[in-house]
Amino acid sequence: MGEYHLNKVLYETARQHRIVEGITDEAVLGAYELSPDERQALQTGDIARLYELGANPYLIRRVFRPRFPI
Repeated sequence: MGEYHLNKVLYETARQHRIVEGITDEAVLGAYELSPDERQALQTGDIARLYELGANPYLIRRVFRPRFPI
């Protein structure tokens, strides 16, 4: 499966123009096959861990924009 579902969650969140601190909606997370590590990183907004897990850097920045300094 790889990073497909992880990036799909980020893509769908970005597509809705949502900027969040973490993705905690169980309906959203439950719709994708995510590993426990991926789920935790999304819920906590752990940018470094998301990157390590293979999330697209562009999508990380779009979704978790408040965590990046200007």
